[in-house]
Amino acid sequence: MRQSKMLLGILIYEFKMQIRRRSLWIAFIGCTLLLTRTLLREVSNPRFFGLVNNSPITEFVVTMIFTTNLLLPIIFGVFLSDRLPRDRRTNVNELFNSMPVALNTRIVGKYLGSALASIVPMFICYSLLIGFLLYETHNALILPLFLLDFVLVVLPGLLFVAAFSIACPAIIWVPLYQFLFIGYWFWGNVLSPRNGIPTLSSTILTPIGTYISTGILGISEVPWVPYATFLEGISSLLLLPAIAIFVLYILWHFLSWQQDRQ
Repeated sequence: MRQSKMLLGILIYEFKMQIRRRSLWIAFIGCTLLLTRTLLREVSNPRFFGLVNNSPITEFVVTMIFTTNLLLPIIFGVFLSDRLPRDRRTNVNELFNSMPVALNTRIVGKYLGSALASIVPMFICYSLLIGFLLYETHNALILPLFLLDFVLVVLPGLLFVAAFSIACPAIIWVPLYQFLFIGYWFWGNVLSPRNGIPTLSSTILTPIGTYISTGILGISEVPWVPYATFLEGISSLLLLPAIAIFVLYILWHFLSWQQDRQ
């Protein structure tokens, strides 16, 4: 019971520290304006309403979510990557070490608090874009579909990205991780294997939600994965959070080893 209270306290602390970062909000707002500009250009095209009228609304919404998911998780991962090193710079680690709180509690609290805080502006960005589509189409079914697709397509990948963005900077320099993460995002999610370059973009390990979108929700506009089975979609949906848990477990062992050496 005591550790659970400490977990909640650390979660709230990390949430407040992350949600107050102006740069986080500015980055998401800037990306939203860019996506809105693109969307406005699409709306002015007569083909847009032809697509809305001729395609099932379920497929249209998940396509919108999947397309938006090409960019926003990059901001999410980059702004999470300095959370652990920041504790060392500000001597917060010494404060936590003086408290009777388990290391795994600290890790989980930091992970959940900072990830949830980073999801808030991201969710608002998605909501604004979906609200614009709701205004243009006048179809109230868009709202529940948006919530369902966000949970299925976006959230598993964010849990995956958050785990690596919290854990990896414990080993490598933060700017180097950010550079490698951005390169990985496009290589491992968007790059088509048809280019002859080995990539993870055609596997169930893609946090962008490719197999979930095509296998579970049925969209067919992903050229590098034109078809996926329902079982592959479920496998991707379960595997991404499972890998996130495993990465946090490895981080716990690594930080425990560091503490034992000091």
